[in-house]
Amino acid sequence: MAVAAEVSTVAYDPAADPVHGSGWNSAARWGGWSWSEPARGEHFRRCSFCGSICPEDLAAEPSWHARWADRKYGWPHKFYVDIPNRTPEALFCVATQHDAREGPYAPGGERYRPPQERTPGYRWVAWADLTSEQLAIVQRDGMGTGDDHADFFGFGTRDSHFGKFYTIHLADPAVGDETKAAIGRISGLRFTFTDDGNVNWGPWTERGSA
Repeated sequence: MAVAAEVSTVAYDPAADPVHGSGWNSAARWGGWSWSEPARGEHFRRCSFCGSICPEDLAAEPSWHARWADRKYGWPHKFYVDIPNRTPEALFCVATQHDAREGPYAPGGERYRPPQERTPGYRWVAWADLTSEQLAIVQRDGMGTGDDHADFFGFGTRDSHFGKFYTIHLADPAVGDETKAAIGRISGLRFTFTDDGNVNWGPWTERGSA
């Protein structure tokens, strides 16, 4: 299976980038885009500009289902996908809570409820009680540890990772035909991108596979 090359951020030429080089939201303002290494407990790469799962990584997944987003731009530009977590026992910081600072809902108040009662189902840990390992997870998952940090952090596991795929990445000439075919077969649509920047799509059929 072919692997798409990263788009260089050095001397980026938006005119040569059929993925994010044109339109009102061009990656040119950021100097281009690239495939970010797996982060936050995930095992697949994402586009540094739009957050899309890398086509090759998506095509290599043994089991997934495309849930198409609405066509607010007039064409099927995006679908959502759940990617099975390869380490389902791993902990993630999945929620945070702030206590009221005063009044009946503040700690010690007559109507105060601890976080495990307000939002059950997670393992809640107070900021002051976080272990170094838990703090690292909070930071990894981007749940905030600055001056305005939460009072409690909720930990849990994930059966899958939530992802999205922007179909414009299929316009990348570095994406191989086998990868395009795998994504088209499972998502149910075939895309054809033309040199003038237009896109055509239709139901996937094995005949004339991309």
